[in-house]
Amino acid sequence: MYSLLQILALAVTIGALARLMPGVHVRNAPAAFVVALVFSVLNFLLGWLLTWVLRTVLFVPAVLSLGLLFVLVPFVVNAVLLWLTDKLVDSFEIDTVRALVVSSAVITVVSGIFRSSFAHGLWQARLASGWM
Repeated sequence: MYSLLQILALAVTIGALARLMPGVHVRNAPAAFVVALVFSVLNFLLGWLLTWVLRTVLFVPAVLSLGLLFVLVPFVVNAVLLWLTDKLVDSFEIDTVRALVVSSAVITVVSGIFRSSFAHGLWQARLASGWM
């Protein structure tokens, strides 16, 4: 259920980006859902590898910056995956680097809010049921 809701939230975000950002184009609403699905599959297959590589490469600088560089890792991973999605899906197009960066930032923020609100809801449900 969580994955379906996340894909739906991502599809709505991509649709909103296509309407509001001049450099992002999606053919129609079902295409936005396909883009969200392809992005999620790429994130499942490649996201962990990209995250691991970036965290390994950035470990020492991130420690020296008190962990602030680790905040950028999901943003960079989303940018790479969004670029790959652009190349794989014909009905989705990102024209400029600026549109890619802004879209990646928006997707990162929406995913973070979705993840934290869903985790908060699960935590509240566990506390209410007496599980913990």
